[in-house]
Amino acid sequence: MRRLRRFTPWAAALLAALHFPSQAADPRVALYCARGVADYPDAELTLNTRGSHVVDVTFVEFRPSRVRADWSLRDCLSTAAKLDGSRDIVARLWYRSDRYVRGVEEMLYPHGTSATLVYKAAHKTVVVEKSP
Repeated sequence: MRRLRRFTPWAAALLAALHFPSQAADPRVALYCARGVADYPDAELTLNTRGSHVVDVTFVEFRPSRVRADWSLRDCLSTAAKLDGSRDIVARLWYRSDRYVRGVEEMLYPHGTSATLVYKAAHKTVVVEKSP
């Protein structure tokens, strides 16, 4: 009898992308990051086929402080870079007031409305990028 091996979520997404090209556009991978406290966020990495990857961090029924938001984004960027650090990764922060109602998220800006936290693959660092 053959033993089945367990795949991590990102490996399963990559396998699905190889076997189902129509779904290969932008696979999403659940991230387990920013844990260790009671109000941890939901996080997912979108592996884009072009451009930067995107990490979406969503706090549900808990609006984080600026320090907590920054720590969560940085931790999730670090986790995402371990999965695929070959491209830049943009981090976005969201707040949802109801656990059971999806699609009604509010974007939060812990670094200001014109700033984004980005993992730079070329330098393997996380920087705050200001848009003009």
